[in-house]
Amino acid sequence: MIIENNAVSRSPVYGADRVTIWLDRPASEAEFEELREHCTFLTVTNDQPKFQANRKCKLDLFQPTRKCLPIAKEILRAETNADPTYAELARDVTLPNKARTALLTAFLGSVKVTSQRSHFVQCKGTFYCGKRAGNGGRDGSVLAVYADKASKINNARPGADAIKCFHVELRLSGKDALRKHGIRTLEDLISFNHKQLWEKCLKFYALPRSKTELGRLLAACCGGRADASDTAYLKRANRWIDKHSIDAKFIMHNALKATPKLECYLAKIDWNGLMKSIKK
Repeated sequence: MIIENNAVSRSPVYGADRVTIWLDRPASEAEFEELREHCTFLTVTNDQPKFQANRKCKLDLFQPTRKCLPIAKEILRAETNADPTYAELARDVTLPNKARTALLTAFLGSVKVTSQRSHFVQCKGTFYCGKRAGNGGRDGSVLAVYADKASKINNARPGADAIKCFHVELRLSGKDALRKHGIRTLEDLISFNHKQLWEKCLKFYALPRSKTELGRLLAACCGGRADASDTAYLKRANRWIDKHSIDAKFIMHNALKATPKLECYLAKIDWNGLMKSIKK
């Protein structure tokens, strides 16, 4: 499914933002010419990393369509070992500005990224959960979320006037991280269940509607007074929310990392519930 430049869809569109595959033989860009109409662009880099004798060429595919990877498999044939080492798996929802901003706020205020020890941080308008590339290395799994660019996945090529989307992607680096999600081969990427991925790696929770009730739960979790006044509970809740907010957006994941006992008191919601919470 490809979203036209000015289309609006409240239904998620799934795909890969980027895929890196190492080959066990040198290759040329001409060999993959057929793929160019099925991805935004591609690069072919002939190189051999240290201590990786079976890696001779790196193929990077950006925003490949569902047809792109099967065609790549046909080009490579069984004689070539194709080893996936990196994938950016994305879900986009194209919405008008007000609804898109509301979805970003609701998502950050509800989501917990399972099996992720890192906290959310913000950099240039994008929220990241997981350590990105740097001197200290990067996490094998990093979640990235933004709402200020048009969708490009599945080889969508938006114009300058295209409606922007809410974009969430899971960046998986290295064979171990990919293997945890069932990706070992090129065939696994071709048949990958994108919807199931997001149901597995993200949980959503709803705070109590009353901040006084939230303050009371926080007191119960953190050893506070059980007989405090409503005003005291309200202040506790406001301090907690402010402490775990970035750019005036409450970050549920960070808050639950700091207050893990609260999780069992919160109501669970799903993606559909999150979408229903957005004002039209």
